[in-house]
Amino acid sequence: MARSALKDADKLSNAAIFDELRETRVKQDRLWDSMEQVVLAAVKCGRLELAEILSYRLTHFSSTPHRVAYLRGLLLECKGNLAGARELYEQCLNHDETDVGTLPSPAQQSYLTASLSRQKGISLLTQYLDTHYADLSGWLTLSTHYTSLALYPQALTALSHAVILAPHDPWVALKFAETIYTAGEVHMVWKEYLRVAEMSTEEGDEVPLKGAARRTAMGAKLCIPRLRSLAAPADPLLAPAKLDEMDLLLSRLLLDAYTKMGGAVGLGIVRRWLGGTGEAAK
Repeated sequence: MARSALKDADKLSNAAIFDELRETRVKQDRLWDSMEQVVLAAVKCGRLELAEILSYRLTHFSSTPHRVAYLRGLLLECKGNLAGARELYEQCLNHDETDVGTLPSPAQQSYLTASLSRQKGISLLTQYLDTHYADLSGWLTLSTHYTSLALYPQALTALSHAVILAPHDPWVALKFAETIYTAGEVHMVWKEYLRVAEMSTEEGDEVPLKGAARRTAMGAKLCIPRLRSLAAPADPLLAPAKLDEMDLLLSRLLLDAYTKMGGAVGLGIVRRWLGGTGEAAK
């Protein structure tokens, strides 16, 4: 019976120690996260001396040394040492290419992918998004990298995920439409532009075209000459009479929007682009 009691006591003791260690680890993780946020805030505010002191302190108890290394790389970038930052990032990735999960901050992701070569930045973001699918800014950044390399199908694939994550954001839909236009898919982009215009305007707006809607209208205007030059389409939306009607409507909306802005810069340029004065578009 005495031996049994000793065993039970040992079990209770081990369980208590385990619980204490687990609680200590949770507290350390929370402290690390808080200090990391302070470092990032200090960098954004230009308090590099404070950021450097805290980042050094983090190296003494962090369980993720690469995460500290990325903070150190961020500080090197802010000081203008881009070569040193890039070398540090590449060392971390060469040591463990699956380490991207230790970068929860979109700011850190942006700094890192911009500092590395485009191919390495794309590889890093792809691995990161496999784990953090819901990161909208990550998909938008990935599409920008693909677009800069003229890899438009891949850019559109990344943007399609962004559209799924933000289906009611007109700016995300506009970025998707503009990439389709750059890829040369004029039939597809025409309908996308019309969809963006519909979702970014509301009945009763004093200025019907503003923000994403105005930019969308300009993109749609650019599509019309290319659509007219194509063979007779089967889609009734692309019939010549329908295109003429839409062309006139877009011209009126754009002129009205720029006129109501009151001394807006570029009104004269828009009028010349549309074919002359406001009366010419009536």
